[in-house]
Amino acid sequence: MHVLDVLFGLTAAGPHFFADGWGDRRLVAKLRPLPLARRAPARIDVSLGPPRGAHGGTLRDGCFRSPESRLPGCARAARIQVLLPAGPLRGVAVHLAASGDQGFAMRLRFAAPLLAQGIGAVVLENAFYGARRPERQARHAVRSVSDLYLMGAATFQEGRALLAWAREALGAPRVGVTGYSMGGQLAAMVGASMPFPVATVPLAPSCSPDSVLLSGVLRDVPDWAALAGRAADREAARRKLCAGLSRFSVCALPPPVAPGAAIVVGTAADGVVPPAEMARIAAHWGCELRWLPAGHVSAVLRHQGAMREAILDAFLRLEAAERELSPAAPGSAGSARRASSRARSRRAGPRGRAPSRLR
Repeated sequence: MHVLDVLFGLTAAGPHFFADGWGDRRLVAKLRPLPLARRAPARIDVSLGPPRGAHGGTLRDGCFRSPESRLPGCARAARIQVLLPAGPLRGVAVHLAASGDQGFAMRLRFAAPLLAQGIGAVVLENAFYGARRPERQARHAVRSVSDLYLMGAATFQEGRALLAWAREALGAPRVGVTGYSMGGQLAAMVGASMPFPVATVPLAPSCSPDSVLLSGVLRDVPDWAALAGRAADREAARRKLCAGLSRFSVCALPPPVAPGAAIVVGTAADGVVPPAEMARIAAHWGCELRWLPAGHVSAVLRHQGAMREAILDAFLRLEAAERELSPAAPGSAGSARRASSRARSRRAGPRGRAPSRLR
């Protein structure tokens, strides 16, 4: 465990999550990811503001009505920012939020260097975060378990809808999804649920959200007394909460339709998310697992370039797959080039390379 993760755990003591307890127990008991994944991605009507120059590209604010109808009124209007390159558009990645990442600034800074490679960004503000946060909620500490479930369900549906929208409304030739930590776990579920190929790059993700509460430095972030209630059995409350959250495992969904364009980026010394969780996703998908020699905090501080490399590599693999599928007569020059490319790929192995300016 990296020392910065230990320090992070000590500073994350409050405010506690779930101060109001379980919330809507019926919703907590019934919500499952698979029925949501079986639906077609929702069609959304995004209202975009005027473009302005930012981060070396073009930035626009946007909003749309969330497909998750059970959200409280304050969270129903979803907010995004769209950052596109000044030159040709190669693809667009949807960036989902880590726990506590309210607003857009951090993810826009992360995404900006990819503009030079023609990769734009759609950055989503989670329900219950930022302008979508209920008045009584302190920072990102959702007040009930059902609020957490709704945030996850809304992000899942909104992320899927934005991938489809980016292809249709932005004209993106290919799309992807990424996120860090909690955002990585949700990105994995969004990418795995799409009916078309997606560049899917979860960063430091858990496979199942309960793993963070079973071990690691954030295991005491919930208000266990509020969840235990009159029974005052905190361990029973922990078991009950973790059993419910385990239903939202990435392994509950089939692998993505294009696992070759998926790269799981793991943090080998992580004290927040167990590294075994990252390996579980890669094993389930049969995709590349790319380790960073870092903890949960130090990866953000020192290895953002390597994360961007993985995102670019995933898009490059989508491009390569498209070339493989494009028609060419046997024996033609195009066919010969693709055969040579396949041979080079087999010799090089699964890991791609990206320009050093992404670092």
